[in-house]
Amino acid sequence: MIKLDFFSIIILSMIQSLTEFLPISSSAHIIIFSKILNIINDKNLQIFEVILQLGSTLAIFIIYWKKIIKIILNTIYYNSFNKKKINIFNIIISTSPIIFIGLIFFYKIIKINNILFIKYGLFFGGLLLLFSEIYKPKVYIKNINFISYYFNFIIGCFQCLALLPGISRLGSTLSISLLLGIQRSIAIDFCFIISIPVILGANLLTLYKNYSIITSNNLKILFIGFFLSFIISLFIIKKFIYVINNISLIWFSIYRIFLILILLLIY
Repeated sequence: MIKLDFFSIIILSMIQSLTEFLPISSSAHIIIFSKILNIINDKNLQIFEVILQLGSTLAIFIIYWKKIIKIILNTIYYNSFNKKKINIFNIIISTSPIIFIGLIFFYKIIKINNILFIKYGLFFGGLLLLFSEIYKPKVYIKNINFISYYFNFIIGCFQCLALLPGISRLGSTLSISLLLGIQRSIAIDFCFIISIPVILGANLLTLYKNYSIITSNNLKILFIGFFLSFIISLFIIKKFIYVINNISLIWFSIYRIFLILILLLIY
């Protein structure tokens, strides 16, 4: 396992939590800061990043557990093919594209997690945020139950962009949701909910493929990272949701450009 001191663990846990709930790519920031901290970007770092993401995901689940239970109940009590309420099929349709693409290109995706591709991802993701904020149509979907299966699939396809480092899962799904005319607060909730099975699936698959790296010697580091990521995420998630819901996405686009300029100067 990576030899992380307590300071590095705290820094990376904070970076993960502070960037997971904003459309600026948490994975890109983890890679950037690990480089700053002179931590080798290898399978060990990937495992640590997985643990941090699982901590943030648990916080998302706790915040949205009532809505998740309601989705499950809707699936039981309503005819899903004659859609009346949001149900599990909405989630399945929205997550299927990224699961399919992710499984096919799993090893290739891992290989492009580097600073060069992060620069491209940050730039393209910033353009997407800028475009969605400027050209979003008038809102006409003001209830999560009115998001059609067709729109679910489109959002799911854009979620695939998050496989590229620097794009941001939240950034890509939120941008297309706004362009589809979905109210921002509804889009934010939906984007976070559909991120749960994707993050869980991807990270559990990574853990399974690299289980030999996890030993009794590094469990302490992994546990501390998970715990810190979870606690910090739980504390800030509602505040950050408020921020995304009330400020223009253009500011996040500007931040991305600023980060790219720093990367160009340093690397």
